[in-house]
Amino acid sequence: MTATPTMTGQPDNSAGASGNKTSRATNPKIDKFIDQVDQLPPSPRLLIKLMELFEQPDQEIGEVVQLITYDPSYTAEILKQCNSVYFAGAEPVQDVSEAVARLGFAELHKIVTARFASQAILRPGHNSFVEGLWTHSAAVAVAAGVLAEPFEASALTAFTAGLLHEIGKVIMITADEASYVQAVQTSGIFKRPIYVTEKELFGFDHAEVGACLLQRWKLPPPIVVSVFHHHQLAGSEPCERLVAIIFLANVLAHHTGETFATVPKTLPGAAGAMDRLQTTQEKVFGMLPAMREALKKARALTRPPGGV
Repeated sequence: MTATPTMTGQPDNSAGASGNKTSRATNPKIDKFIDQVDQLPPSPRLLIKLMELFEQPDQEIGEVVQLITYDPSYTAEILKQCNSVYFAGAEPVQDVSEAVARLGFAELHKIVTARFASQAILRPGHNSFVEGLWTHSAAVAVAAGVLAEPFEASALTAFTAGLLHEIGKVIMITADEASYVQAVQTSGIFKRPIYVTEKELFGFDHAEVGACLLQRWKLPPPIVVSVFHHHQLAGSEPCERLVAIIFLANVLAHHTGETFATVPKTLPGAAGAMDRLQTTQEKVFGMLPAMREALKKARALTRPPGGV
């Protein structure tokens, strides 16, 4: 019998799902499975520290600059993005302090998250598979960020959860490629959700694997819970609003071809998420233009080294 991961949570007094929550995703079988991966993606220490700083009411730019300058690769990426067509001023920036001031904390967070996520998702091998995951994850991150604001959730937390929601698939294909390819093929042949065939072959699915990994990395509990529940709304309290946003963003990305360029006839399976957000399909479709515009910017922002 397969052990079932437990997700428990205790609400705090903050609004929505952006406050501190206590959650747990535990499953010894999944932990053992993750340990089969020879080279796990690196722990996102800089991202976690930045998220902690951004949650503080009085954010000090000096602390943020100091954190970034410890990592030359992030320093170079931030300077490159700041001097790109989307952010460039009259004169190019030459130091991190000026770059942070020009970008602002929100864009800085997205750049750091995107760089980490690209390193985690675009692993060596499985090129077409992981590139597809990357395209989808970037679209979900954008949709989640747009959806978050009118529903009083943290756009930064939603963006991060959206970008990392498929990380479990990367671990699964890396740990056991033959079995995972079989799961994908079975899903396609019988027109069944991939998480169903994953459960049948492995005893757990990519959402559970991703949540266990993110908890191991000590990412904030709302992000862990959102990844765990991005195919299943039930039991997501007290993070149900953020979970509904990620769930809905995932459905939107799938049914618009990851472009938000067309209005789908319907959003299969999304009624529960829209009920939780107290919104309608028409209102969600009304946000598609904003998602398209945000995606143009995000495609450049989240393009990893090599131009994928």
